[in-house]
Amino acid sequence: SDLKCVQDAKGGSFYRDHCPVLGEQNGNRNPGGLQIGDLVNIDLDLEIVQSLQHGHGGWTDGMFETLTTTGTVCGIDEDHDIVVQYPSGNRWTFNPAVLTKANVVRSGDAAQGAEGGTSQFQVGDLVQVCYDLERIKLLQRGHGEWAEAMLPTLGKVGRVQQIYSDSDLKVEVCGTSWTYNPAAVSKVASAGSAISNASGERLSQLLKKLFETQESGDLNEELVKAAANGDVAKVEDLLKRPDVDVNGQCAGHTAMQAASQNGHVDILKLLLKQNVDVEAEDKDGDRAVHHAAFGDEGAVIEVLHRGSADLNARNKRRQTPLHIAVNKGHLQVVKTLLDFGCHPSLQDSEGDTPLHDAISKKRDDILAVLLEAGADVTITNNNGFNALHHAALRGNPSAMRVLLSKLPRPWIVDEKKDDGYTALHLAALNNHVEVAELLVHQGNANLDIQNVNQQTALHLAVERQHTQIVRLLVRAGAKLDIQDKDGDTPLHEALRHHTLSQLRQLQDMQDVGKVDTAWEPSKNTLIMGLGTQGAEKKSAASIACFLAANGADLSIRNKKGQSPLDLCPDPSLCKALAKCHKEKVSGQVGSRSPSMINNDSETLEECMVCSDMKRDTLFGPCGHIATCSLCSPRVKKCLICKEQVQSRTKIEECVVCSDKKAAVLFQPCGHMCACENCASLMKKCVQCRAVVERRVPFITCCGGKGTEDTTDDISSGNIPVLQKDKDNTNVNADVQKLQQQLQDIKEQ
Repeated sequence: SDLKCVQDAKGGSFYRDHCPVLGEQNGNRNPGGLQIGDLVNIDLDLEIVQSLQHGHGGWTDGMFETLTTTGTVCGIDEDHDIVVQYPSGNRWTFNPAVLTKANVVRSGDAAQGAEGGTSQFQVGDLVQVCYDLERIKLLQRGHGEWAEAMLPTLGKVGRVQQIYSDSDLKVEVCGTSWTYNPAAVSKVASAGSAISNASGERLSQLLKKLFETQESGDLNEELVKAAANGDVAKVEDLLKRPDVDVNGQCAGHTAMQAASQNGHVDILKLLLKQNVDVEAEDKDGDRAVHHAAFGDEGAVIEVLHRGSADLNARNKRRQTPLHIAVNKGHLQVVKTLLDFGCHPSLQDSEGDTPLHDAISKKRDDILAVLLEAGADVTITNNNGFNALHHAALRGNPSAMRVLLSKLPRPWIVDEKKDDGYTALHLAALNNHVEVAELLVHQGNANLDIQNVNQQTALHLAVERQHTQIVRLLVRAGAKLDIQDKDGDTPLHEALRHHTLSQLRQLQDMQDVGKVDTAWEPSKNTLIMGLGTQGAEKKSAASIACFLAANGADLSIRNKKGQSPLDLCPDPSLCKALAKCHKEKVSGQVGSRSPSMINNDSETLEECMVCSDMKRDTLFGPCGHIATCSLCSPRVKKCLICKEQVQSRTKIEECVVCSDKKAAVLFQPCGHMCACENCASLMKKCVQCRAVVERRVPFITCCGGKGTEDTTDDISSGNIPVLQKDKDNTNVNADVQKLQQQLQDIKEQ
């Protein structure tokens, strides 16, 4: 509906130049008059830029480079936002209101230069560092960063020593060298300038500032800067003056803090004699001992300790000096603090202890030192993670190894978070295989602990299709039939995932009615999840077969009254699962096939060269198996048929079930990639997708007697995933059945 003006009201603040011209359509001109190829700068304050970026690409920390660098417009999107490319190669999207078109300096004007431009600097130029502490901290991000030791250089004049490829400057100033953003300095004289020119008097003054300490008139500032520079004589002189404040600040820091971070022990001793406040805090709440930890100054910490400084002091983030030393990776400072009695397990504002920080920084040496000092492994941070949980979440096996080797009590490995997750749950959920192995084998973790949803680590691994974790847990003895809060076992989860993946493939088909073009590929890719590439072993069907082959119960029903097989509309997979389970129950898993009974299996399986190892190398092109992998390189002709050996392939485990060794040779492709049980279900080689015309058992490849299967037997005996009828109506009926299965699963 239309709006009616009732009374005038005061509007908010606005930028006049940002208002549209009355009567002009936005689409009739480029935003801000910018075009592709224009050079642009950002001249607004950071807070304003961040506000204007809402809805126009947002703001990230990586965009700080844009505040001090000229970029080139490389695109204008459909929303009229501007895409700008910078010398670093990064491209960022901006609200056009943020950008200002840069003035291009003609070559004829280059001699005059433009203040702040990066191309104006040369080695040997005299430059003055920015006075504004907050501004220079902002400008230094991504350009060498800011260090507190750079504090004395503010406002000082230095000489350019080197210009880096990214235009950053290495400047000698105050007897030290630092890397600066070119926007953080201003040129005061060129390398070739003569003192006798028109500005000779000013240049002489600047040169004096280059080699002499600036006298600001503020004694407190002079004291802080002298302490930071380690100028003992000047500090002594200033301390003798009655109007100097030993605890005075410059740029938010005291002389004690500046000397502590830079390791000037002699100055610290002078200050301590003047009854300096060792617990004075800067704007971040950091005390002198925090600064010493940051600067890796163990000797300073010793002096401060003798001066009764609190080694457990906290800053505004509730970090102790130990937190800072761990985060900076200063091992010797960590040892010094612990030797002087620093508490090893205090928590910061996030609840993290130094142990948490050492794990995050992957500093196993510091982690070991903290544990030896009695750091508490069981303390949890604000997210409920203790040190073991944190290492499992981060996937840090070396830290987990250290923690497990120094656990004060073995049952800590099974401690739960508030949601019932143990370290093993977290490793299984995030597929951190090596961490899980350590918890299982070194930590003897309980494999069957359930979280608040009554899920075990095996439930989580199956749900996320983490095959290696599943195999690890099952082989370590995890119970396969534990039910979660919905009554589902891991096998329920595997088959539900398999069915959903089948349905997604069917739904992705553009036209299921076109059998000739759409049906064949889908049929080939749906058989037991074997349609994925050989390297893709994380299929739900593979996991389901593995669980069934290891004794998972096929008859357990969940709270919906469904057994695992009820969740699987794939008849071939159901048949395979039943067969695997039956063999496991009857003790037939791994038993010999009838064709092997008539042969001397020991003779046929041992290497024909060394007789020590079993045969495990397939020769090509003959397809015989005569030697072990160690002896095979020495064989030039097959020892069975005397044919020239052109290829040697080591026989690995079955790519489908990952439980048994591959034992059937597919012809004509010549691949051996599946065990007897899985091979009987295949129409195509799972490795190369070639049609299987003949199957040759392992024993036959070794020179024994066996029975070869042909595709005639396969086509008449095996049941495909979905029967392909000539009538399209039956096809659609099968699809509808699968869609109904999907609906049933969604309702659970």
